[in-house]
Amino acid sequence: MKIFSRKLSMALTVAVIAAFVFYFMVNLHKFRPLLHINLLLLLVIAAADISSVAVSGLFTKFILKPFNKHIPLKESFFVSLISSVGNFFAPVGAGFGFRAIYLKRKFGLPYSEYISTLSGNYILVFLVNSGFGLLSLYLLKQRHNSEYGVLVAVFAVLFLVSLVLSLVRIPMKDTALQRNRYAKSFIRNLARITKGWNHIVSRRRLMLQLACLTILNLVITMLITLTIIKSLHLNITFAPLLLFSVLGSLSLFINLTPANLGVKEAIYLFSSSILGFSAAQILSIALIDRGVLFLVLLVLWLFSSRLQSGVSSFNPSRNLNEDS
Repeated sequence: MKIFSRKLSMALTVAVIAAFVFYFMVNLHKFRPLLHINLLLLLVIAAADISSVAVSGLFTKFILKPFNKHIPLKESFFVSLISSVGNFFAPVGAGFGFRAIYLKRKFGLPYSEYISTLSGNYILVFLVNSGFGLLSLYLLKQRHNSEYGVLVAVFAVLFLVSLVLSLVRIPMKDTALQRNRYAKSFIRNLARITKGWNHIVSRRRLMLQLACLTILNLVITMLITLTIIKSLHLNITFAPLLLFSVLGSLSLFINLTPANLGVKEAIYLFSSSILGFSAAQILSIALIDRGVLFLVLLVLWLFSSRLQSGVSSFNPSRNLNEDS
């Protein structure tokens, strides 16, 4: 099953790249603004990308504290880099696996505890982002159309489901559910999520820290998006910028291709009439976004041994295969 999913992911990735190259060649004149990019702003984007990696590292630092495990800031940044590089370059979901393996081997954090806490944090991420998504759509109500209605429905469902999961505990001793293999698996996953959520909310300090990180990540995403748009000499107001950033943040959870290549772009293109950009402009924004992030992660990875002495021997791909 894993081999099939990897082959499917690779096939989708190749198809997306081929489609983009074809569109780019046919509509070459529409991408001329890329020749006039403000290069200074690209450095700002790179700095914001590094900040995003650092914020993800703080997440690792904060979730380890309740387990009486402490990780230095520099090492937490390295762990975040492992995860980011894995998610960008490796097969689907590999980055999370790399981080789980590292924390298990270096700090003895059980996979079950890491996955549970991470899943519980997703409730917070979905609550915050879907809430801001609904706010942005309210501010953009004058752009109402069929796509607008779909986005309202999606954000509303995400918000309500996250809210319900944050309030309800999932029982695991229902014998009727235990007899059904599919229901048992579904209930087990829900129970894992709510267990992680309860682990978070039972610690108010941790809850506040993760909430601040979620909002900070969204602010950084908004800064990156705004800077990219400005580098292309385009303009955007607050409401579509907020929607643009929320869509980008939530698209990361649709793991179909490495770095969600094509997924984020498809979501942006679907919402283009609301965001106020043409297809060529959205693809230009995506190209800069991915290009700068690629270079940032590549440079950071090449210098990763200087970031964390003693852990450069950690081989993510080898360790992931050993533990899978």
